[in-house]
Amino acid sequence: MDRTVYAESFVEHRDGETPETLRWLPVMYRAAAARLEKLEREAEQRYPGIFERLDTERVAVGAAVPSWCWLPVARVREVLAHHCTSNGTGIEGTSPTAQRSVDAARLASIGAWRAAGRHMVHPDDDLIPWPHEAECDGGDEMPVGLPGRWPLFGLYVVFLSPNPAVLAEGGFLHLEWDEREQRAALRIAPDTEPVAGLGRLDAQPLHLVGETTLEAARKTVRAVPSDTVLAASSDSELDRSAMLLAGKNRFWLRAADRLTSPHVNFVDAAQALGRAPGALWPPEQPDAKGGAPLLWLAMSANA
Repeated sequence: MDRTVYAESFVEHRDGETPETLRWLPVMYRAAAARLEKLEREAEQRYPGIFERLDTERVAVGAAVPSWCWLPVARVREVLAHHCTSNGTGIEGTSPTAQRSVDAARLASIGAWRAAGRHMVHPDDDLIPWPHEAECDGGDEMPVGLPGRWPLFGLYVVFLSPNPAVLAEGGFLHLEWDEREQRAALRIAPDTEPVAGLGRLDAQPLHLVGETTLEAARKTVRAVPSDTVLAASSDSELDRSAMLLAGKNRFWLRAADRLTSPHVNFVDAAQALGRAPGALWPPEQPDAKGGAPLLWLAMSANA
């Protein structure tokens, strides 16, 4: 599909043709596409040619990592350390090594989404309501078999923002394989700040281990270096850090689980507007050089 033609389905001058009940759709698409374009552009400005180099690294990695993982963050960090020069230091006072660790997690989130073909997914409210603050008691059960259900390298889950000046916000989701520990993690990078920016992405892992969200968060806090999640040097600090991590990521874990359910239908948003032919989810051959993002509407098959 020609992505330039696809994006024209959502241009502002066609809003008058859109049924009133769907006028939010092109508005959300334009706002989300602008956020994503800005994030890609800032990443390329800080690390010129980074995504092409990482795509090459993924080819070289081959079957060393599972097919559902684009690149482990550790490998992204190695590419930054050995092959890239940063145009800009990022956070003032942060060492180059620490900055690379933070940026590697951000680049892995954007890169996985980009390599998958730049797909955005908007869940119906009945499928996944969009709370700004999700409480978490830590007792939620962990999803079962998430890697086996994962459709693409990475997704961007998008919602209408309650802030009329922002219009759209969302987050990157992708699965990562830890080659040293031989385990999977869900990488989550919320993109919910009023102004999108690479430095505003807080990309964190949640290990897919244990029976509850809190148990997974505790094991994540114990295992992950302090430059990625909060350090915990005592049991009380561990509990606080784990509760915080579980609370922040409960919504995104639920979104990942529900969006990979066999009981969810996906419809191309341009098709919903009557401006494109039908398409099948997940796409069989992602276009890594996709240009404009594609938007899918996700809804319960029982709706």
